[in-house]
Amino acid sequence: MTRDELAAFDEAVLAEAADEHGVSADRLADLVRTHQSNVRDLPGVEDIVYEWRNYFHRDPLVGRTEGAYYLALPDHVWEEFAEDMDIEGAERAALLAVHDRQARTADPDAGVDTSRLDADEALVLTRP
Repeated sequence: MTRDELAAFDEAVLAEAADEHGVSADRLADLVRTHQSNVRDLPGVEDIVYEWRNYFHRDPLVGRTEGAYYLALPDHVWEEFAEDMDIEGAERAALLAVHDRQARTADPDAGVDTSRLDADEALVLTRP
């Protein structure tokens, strides 16, 4: 059975990021779900993490659990996602914020190196 796209995200984290950026929690949940679905569809969560780990000179994987990957990626990766989703402004900021907050508050078992999130943008992927 495939995990729900939002499984790696806490409702409270979604609500905080939405409120902070003036986006409804439902809209932000839709954006997160769309982003997760897009990654699953092309090229796939496992494949894109593998690709990024080999492509970037610094391994972007900063933590993981059975249910999620936590990555620190250059901003241009988010630029591509935002462009593909046709979002900008408050919606883009809220989407990035929810990923950052979720990575920074991840279960300690994930082993997330939060110091890496200060230099790059956080990206959380729910593992299927």
